[in-house]
Amino acid sequence: MNILRICYEYPPPWDGLTPGPFEISLAQIKKGHKIIFLAGGSSNDPYAKKDGIEVKRIGKSLPTYLFGLFFYFDIKLIYYVWKILKTKRIDVIHFHGNTAFWFNVLRLLGFYKKIPYISHAHKSGLKNFKTFWKKSNYLNKTKALFIWPLMVVQDFLTVKTANAIIAVSQSEKDIFINDYKCPSERVFVIENGVNVKRFAFRTKNGSDILNIIFVGILGERKNVEKIFSVIKALAEKGTSPILTLVGRGDKNYISKLKSISEEFDIDKRIIWKGYIPYPELPKVYVENDILLLLSHAEGLPKVILEAISCGLKVASSRSFYVGGFLNEIVEWVDVEDDEEKIADQIIKALNKEINIERFRQEYSWSKKTEEINKIYKRLIEEMRIK
Repeated sequence: MNILRICYEYPPPWDGLTPGPFEISLAQIKKGHKIIFLAGGSSNDPYAKKDGIEVKRIGKSLPTYLFGLFFYFDIKLIYYVWKILKTKRIDVIHFHGNTAFWFNVLRLLGFYKKIPYISHAHKSGLKNFKTFWKKSNYLNKTKALFIWPLMVVQDFLTVKTANAIIAVSQSEKDIFINDYKCPSERVFVIENGVNVKRFAFRTKNGSDILNIIFVGILGERKNVEKIFSVIKALAEKGTSPILTLVGRGDKNYISKLKSISEEFDIDKRIIWKGYIPYPELPKVYVENDILLLLSHAEGLPKVILEAISCGLKVASSRSFYVGGFLNEIVEWVDVEDDEEKIADQIIKALNKEINIERFRQEYSWSKKTEEINKIYKRLIEEMRIK
């Protein structure tokens, strides 16, 4: 099968959702498929064949607040899609992230309708609106005025034009069905996976120090200041917590966090690791006991799966909904609860029993790509019948 995968970036860098499409592509290549990966990014290597994946980078989009709708959802992407479809046989087009605006417009006008088109919903624009609109202190003006409204419009267009939508969690599926009014038979829940060989399980050695890790963008959506409050509460309970922060973010927000850490007298309990490339994350995970995530909004964070695969326990906010096994093994917390209650839940989470073999079987990228490939085959067969 020849798959055209489109995402805003191909690693490096390893920011955002890029590890997911990368790992899906690797798993599909192992099953005998061919991948053309069309990506944004500013690499000096615009065309390459890496890891068996044929990569074409088209450069970064221009900022919305300077050039508006026309360039944020990059119209030049359409030229490259046209060029690829003209010269190569493509069986499936699979978009990730918020890059399909103009492609959706063309599909709405009747173009490219003979090839199955799948949209991967990692986090809907409407979810951002629902979470932040009434909390003006969380709103970045650019995102509030331009990006999130356009993401919502793109989602509505996707519902009109995509043959199938893959939602990374049940909560994402519910938004597409209940809010965007997408027919339920076109929305499939396939949760994110993890490279179980890369993120290998290791047994933790006993220690008097409680090693907590956060991995992600250091920004207001991630609610890192609440994590600091919890660290303070844990220290007051005598648990000797150490917090490792992995990720980069806005300089002003990081400066604010450092001021809060000094105010709470926990600055010596925080290790600022900064950006760590995805392939190097396992060795950082295994130095810790538990992943703490208190985000206001998420799709299904891959860091949860990576941490569990490495043998960590996880405490996370209910900013998304999953069912089944993952729902049982994560300690779910309410970010509106006080820090003392969340601190108690973290201590409780350390005693959770996790069937790691079952987890690794159910959440390997190999298993997840089998589910994705079934959707591809179904859509291709439906196209043939038509």
